[in-house]
Amino acid sequence: MPDAAAVLERIAARSPYFSVSTGPVPDGLWRPTSALHDSMIRDALVSDTAQRMGTDETRVAASTLFFGYAARLWSVALGSIVDSGRCVRLDPSTLLWCNDDGLRLHIVNPEFGSSTGEILDTQLEPLIDAWSDIVAPGLMWGNSASALIGAGRVIGYAAQAHIDALFDDPRLVAAIVRSTGRRRSCCLYYRVPGGGVCGDCVFPSPPKAPTKEIL
Repeated sequence: MPDAAAVLERIAARSPYFSVSTGPVPDGLWRPTSALHDSMIRDALVSDTAQRMGTDETRVAASTLFFGYAARLWSVALGSIVDSGRCVRLDPSTLLWCNDDGLRLHIVNPEFGSSTGEILDTQLEPLIDAWSDIVAPGLMWGNSASALIGAGRVIGYAAQAHIDALFDDPRLVAAIVRSTGRRRSCCLYYRVPGGGVCGDCVFPSPPKAPTKEIL
């Protein structure tokens, strides 16, 4: 039987997005990822992200933060199932996070048991509901779909069957045009100083801000 901690150690070599530390809780302020639903904790984390990005737009920072979190979830889920045939459990009560110039993830006692589809039900949908007052849900579902495809691209062909199965879910189907790979929303990164549109953006080029008519 594969060991979940060993699987996490192996997949971490792919990129930082695949990294989850394990064992006793390290030094630092670690909380269960379910705490990301708390508006005060969320707002402090978004504010820190905005400062590091150089933007004063809350929804832009929140979108980028959510995208990065979704990318980490999908990377670990897909990486573990491709590596071992089993998905590491990413339960919101046991998957911990710490803000150290961005989110870091930790599981004290990793185990198998969840499916990649449970990421939608236990992690992403509750977080989208909790953040819907600062970011449009459609945008966050677009981020979720784009992050899934991006994680699969890092892994390669071995992840494709799992991605195809996940895109049977209507929440992801509505977020992206599968025939073209383009999403139906924009993650707003073009609004960051020096930013632009992503390769799968609904916009072919950054939208121009509307000009005010001079009277």
